[in-house]
Amino acid sequence: MTPEMDLQELTARIKDRVEIEAVVSRKVRLTRKGNRLWGLCPFHSEKTPSFTVEPARGFFKCFGCGEGGDVISFVMKQDGLEFWEALNLLADQAGVEVPRLSGATAPSPMRDKAREALSLARSLFHQELDTVAGAGAREYLKQRNVSERMWRHFSLGWAPAEPGWLSQRLRKAGIPDEAMVEAGLAYFPEGTRRLRDRFWDRLVFPVADRSGRTVGFSGRFLPGSKAEERGMGKYVNSPEGPLFPKRRLLFGLELLAEGLREKGEEVPIYLVEGNLDVVMLHQAGYPTTLAALGTSITEDHVRSLRRHLHPVYLVLDGDEAGKKAAWKAARLMVSEGIPVKVVLLPEGQDPASMVSAGEEEQLSQHLDSAWDILDWRLEVWTKKPDFQDPAVQVKAAREVAEWISVTPDPALAEIWSRRAGDRLGLTIESLRRMISSGNRLQSHSPQTVTATDNPPPKKKPALEALKRNEFEILATLLNDSSLFPRHRQELEALEIQTPVARRLLAWCQERRQQSLPFDLFAALREFPEGDSQAFLEEIRQNPPGNSEIALESALQALPANRELAYKEARLGVRKQDEELSDSELSGLQRKIDLSASDE
Repeated sequence: MTPEMDLQELTARIKDRVEIEAVVSRKVRLTRKGNRLWGLCPFHSEKTPSFTVEPARGFFKCFGCGEGGDVISFVMKQDGLEFWEALNLLADQAGVEVPRLSGATAPSPMRDKAREALSLARSLFHQELDTVAGAGAREYLKQRNVSERMWRHFSLGWAPAEPGWLSQRLRKAGIPDEAMVEAGLAYFPEGTRRLRDRFWDRLVFPVADRSGRTVGFSGRFLPGSKAEERGMGKYVNSPEGPLFPKRRLLFGLELLAEGLREKGEEVPIYLVEGNLDVVMLHQAGYPTTLAALGTSITEDHVRSLRRHLHPVYLVLDGDEAGKKAAWKAARLMVSEGIPVKVVLLPEGQDPASMVSAGEEEQLSQHLDSAWDILDWRLEVWTKKPDFQDPAVQVKAAREVAEWISVTPDPALAEIWSRRAGDRLGLTIESLRRMISSGNRLQSHSPQTVTATDNPPPKKKPALEALKRNEFEILATLLNDSSLFPRHRQELEALEIQTPVARRLLAWCQERRQQSLPFDLFAALREFPEGDSQAFLEEIRQNPPGNSEIALESALQALPANRELAYKEARLGVRKQDEELSDSELSGLQRKIDLSASDE
């Protein structure tokens, strides 16, 4: 039995024992209508259910945002997991043992070593904080009034200035250099092969995922340190990658569930700017505090927060940068239906500095007097010196109308409309006309409003056909890698246009040259996120039937599709609205049947 069949049978056994409706219903309230179950989509904000589950087929589909797949892909999308992580999670629920599969489908030893390196690094850094070398870091924490209980609670650590301190210890523990690099703990400077530690002479904050597994670190230099003398950044984070998806991670995330249970159903989630802000607010009795890791709040962060069904309070710094960050984060949360408020701190203050100075009572008063997000925006506009200028009033009305239009809560939209009308001197009717008009306006900053009433450009049919054609070639190769040598000359001469397909084909060629397997499930392991993951997931859920027939057909169709795509591009430059001829368009409609029979 081939490795591919081993895993196909494994996934089939898991899906036979785990009912998709049971998994989905933990996140979505489902109502049965005929053979389908319906509910509000967990992947985008909506008022009318467009998300459906078909238990008989084991699939879900949202007709609003287009997300769909089987129970494995649902867990991957909902919990932000890699394919293998979701597979193992469901296997545990199903009582199915996941064997060490042969060939390329076995979990990557290097990836496992990288995870081991992260766990070891956490322990080493934490232990070093208690040594003579960590005395400066301990003194800094004491000066900031961080309790020793918090040092332990967050496993804070110290990375000494000694060159190679961490990498030498990890090597002794059997961690290869490549695993340290993959873990983001070390790197090879450009043009050299001398490994260097990424974190040195810094106070270290371990970063964990929702399950508590260490995925990276954030390091802060101390005042007067060598890192500061050299003009290096105050904070250094692990590099973005499969193990450290920064756009999805929040510092303190692994402690959130416990904090919510401790404080009860009505407690808000507090979102702050820095790691030390998180530590100090936990110390002050706010265990539901999180922070982004050196990046703005993203849609992935917001979707992660939305699943908890708790309001979010933005406790950002009181300077202009903090206010702008609050505006951007709140805008995303409103569109996802999260109740959001803004906590305005005194100019120049942050949560950590207030707790450190013993101002917990003042901080508590600020938290208790948090502003409704729309009230705050109205206050900002009406306090502007030039607010009486009609042009400024129009900008304010447009921004407010746009915010009201994106909230999925009709009751909240009604309340906001009345408040906005009162503050801006508008009738409810005029504001509603602005909200409901097709000329919706989307602000890109608190001070700038840009019209976005132009419809998106139509997709070019020839280019889409070419992309589909290239997708089909990769699907057949990943489904049956034995086809590569039979079509080696054609495949090695291919000039793939789609970036994801080009990257995967190069990976297949490299694996083949190294005499390593390059099947679909090895690719799922190698490319665990982003466009590549979506590309591979589509192949997994829609595998070709007769791969040899499909590959031959795809290779035969490629030159014509490529020529039509080039012609379409030339026509677009010469005359943007010009259409291809009927005969050319009909040629583009040819679909290669990936499930062709053996006949």
